[in-house]
Amino acid sequence: MDREADNSYDMPMGLSFQLGANPRAMDAYARLKDEEKRQVVEAARNVTSKSEMHQIVRGLERDFC
Repeated sequence: MDREADNSYDMPMGLSFQLGANPRAMDAYARLKDEEKRQVVEAARNVTSKSEMHQIVRGLERDFC
C-alpha cells in the first residue's frame, strides 16, 4: 500500500477526541463513504483551533444524523 494513501486515514487526535465526546457525530462519521471520511480527516488536519474542530464534528451531527 502506498505510504501516502495509508496516511490519509490517520485521524488527527483532536478529531478523535471530539468524536469520542459526541456519539451522534461518531455514528454519522462511521456511516460515511470512504471518500467522505477522507474529506473530513483532511479538513480536520487543517484546523487551527479547538473551536474549528468542534464545528467540523457538529457539522457531521447536523448534516448526517
